[in-house]
Amino acid sequence: MAGMIRSINRFAVACALLLMPVSLAAQTAAETGKDAKQDILVTGKIRKVDPEKITREARSVSRQKDVWYEPLARFEGYACPGVIGLKQDAAEAFVGRLRQIAEQLKIPLAKNGDCTANIIVSFTDDGRADLAKMQHDTAILSRLLKPDERHELLYEPGPVRVLSVVETRMQNGSRVPRAEHLATNLGDIPTGTMEGGQSLISTGTQREITSVLVLFDRQKIAGKSLLQLADYTVMRVFAYTQDAKGDNAPDSILALFDKGNDSPPLGLTEFDRAYLTTLYEGPAHVRGIGKMLRVAQNLDKLHEINGEYDFDGEVTPQGTP
Repeated sequence: MAGMIRSINRFAVACALLLMPVSLAAQTAAETGKDAKQDILVTGKIRKVDPEKITREARSVSRQKDVWYEPLARFEGYACPGVIGLKQDAAEAFVGRLRQIAEQLKIPLAKNGDCTANIIVSFTDDGRADLAKMQHDTAILSRLLKPDERHELLYEPGPVRVLSVVETRMQNGSRVPRAEHLATNLGDIPTGTMEGGQSLISTGTQREITSVLVLFDRQKIAGKSLLQLADYTVMRVFAYTQDAKGDNAPDSILALFDKGNDSPPLGLTEFDRAYLTTLYEGPAHVRGIGKMLRVAQNLDKLHEINGEYDFDGEVTPQGTP
């Protein structure tokens, strides 16, 4: 495409030269006594990604492992982000960035400044201590999370902790009751009813992120920009993800706190945008693997839109001297 555009531009210039008065063209050639230079056409192809590699990378940042049978969790209800622990102008910019991306993903947004926050981002002195106090006072982590998830939030080191509440719902949006909300009768198990069912590409249920709490430790995020922190938050609250780490990690803002990454992204990367676009396109009850396989396709589309080429090195003279 780039080579074609260059050729068209040169063709237009050549036409303009041909329409010049003959005497002027002849005079110019006589005065310079130099031959015209040859046009050069450099060809290339739109950058293509390795689908298998991108699929592996997409699976590596997802907290959901059973993607063959379960749909990926995403935000379905109205989002209302709020920030604690920043000055007003910084907090407004932070919330504005989250709302901007939500609009791009077509996530419904509650009216700004007139809603109860279901996405809370807190800049605190010690996020682990805050969660430990919450658990001691309310036992909320025991009700919402599996033991390994509780252990991760309460005991593992790190500059950020993300508590995502994910609910299983039927295709029609009806909630499947949690076991702790039911009677103590062992035969009274969680059930859900709906019309329709599952198929080879879809499931009878969908996973919805209903609320998220993000805790940043102030001292441990020194040196990170507000945009980096906001875009990292985007990937953690609108998708059920985890940090990208190691040599095989994707080019993602999720690598912001990877100690082995000396140059983390400045914001959302093309991989991140392809991941989010794929997650929110189509229905929510599609099997996770189906969406994982489409991340590479959407990444290729972004390369095409942004005009990113891999040049093949072929240089071809165009026209005559």
